[in-house]
Amino acid sequence: MREKPNWAQIGIFLCLALFFLDWASDFLIPIVAAILGFLIMRPIERRMSRLGIPSVITAFAICAVAGAGLMFAVWNFSFPITQLAEDLPEMINDLRRMPNPAAETLDKLGEAAKAAEDAVASTEEEPAMAVKVVENPGFVSSLVAAAPIVVGQIVLTIVLMFFLISSGSTFVRKLVESLPRFSDKRAAVAMVQQVEQKLGQYLGGITLINFCLGIVIGAAMAAWGLPNPIMFAVIAFSLNFVPYIGAVFGALLASIVGFNVYEDAWSAVLIFATYMTLTSIEGQLITPYVISNRLRLNPTVVFVAVAFFAWIWSVVGMVIAVPVLITVKVILDQTPSTRALGVFLGGEEASDTKAQEDRAT
Repeated sequence: MREKPNWAQIGIFLCLALFFLDWASDFLIPIVAAILGFLIMRPIERRMSRLGIPSVITAFAICAVAGAGLMFAVWNFSFPITQLAEDLPEMINDLRRMPNPAAETLDKLGEAAKAAEDAVASTEEEPAMAVKVVENPGFVSSLVAAAPIVVGQIVLTIVLMFFLISSGSTFVRKLVESLPRFSDKRAAVAMVQQVEQKLGQYLGGITLINFCLGIVIGAAMAAWGLPNPIMFAVIAFSLNFVPYIGAVFGALLASIVGFNVYEDAWSAVLIFATYMTLTSIEGQLITPYVISNRLRLNPTVVFVAVAFFAWIWSVVGMVIAVPVLITVKVILDQTPSTRALGVFLGGEEASDTKAQEDRAT
């Protein structure tokens, strides 16, 4: 007789897992990022090993390039982005102060309601209440306070990725050797190779697409006359790694800046439409052509994954949500008992391709 699952234990396990992911986020984020980086860079390490280059030298070169790239980005773009973040609240206030008949009507209704409330409250004697005004820290102060944690996570990620890459195939070999049966060993090797291939295809393709998209959006914002179009190119490149949410946030940011430049609502709307049109062309036409159909994921699942990782791991979680989802899908596809879940995570084209392969075999 088949034993029924204990849903109480499963529920307790999921609650504890969610608590642990949130509680240990400062430690888990660099660990997950380093493992993803190792899986992406492992094919490069194998090619260099075939050419006689030691894994330690390859790992040092990769980590040095990654560290230098981060330092270059911080050095050149931290000031304009920080300045934009500091000016953004004032820009939003200017946007709120624009004439709006509906808003004026609501304000008048609010004033009438407030007057009625004050009239009722005046009939009652209430003791005075002391109010303490707490000034919210600015963006720069919050950034400076969080800088040590962010720097520590980046250093831990790069150092751990160095040790993983420098170990060459030792890490994967030890993982395979720990499995008891030969069939499990073979499945583990195939699984790791599939994860490396899928992550390499996705991140390589999406990075190239985002780079080109950043150039196009930067040129479009320059054509609109917005200040510092290179900054908008960098923002578009970075935000487009976050599906759906990144494009909307970048378009809103550009439209707010456009409104403060032109002081015209229609210009802000057209800038928003320009940004969204370019990202829609990229998302609906270019990305499906460049990224293989076998890497397509269920859009609903992608949105939920991005929201979930944003909830537990903030901005970094939104960036690594899709790579983690691809890794989970490959693992589910390689295990017969969970293959149905892997099909569910895939997009329509990927599901059709998988069904054709199953029929062929």
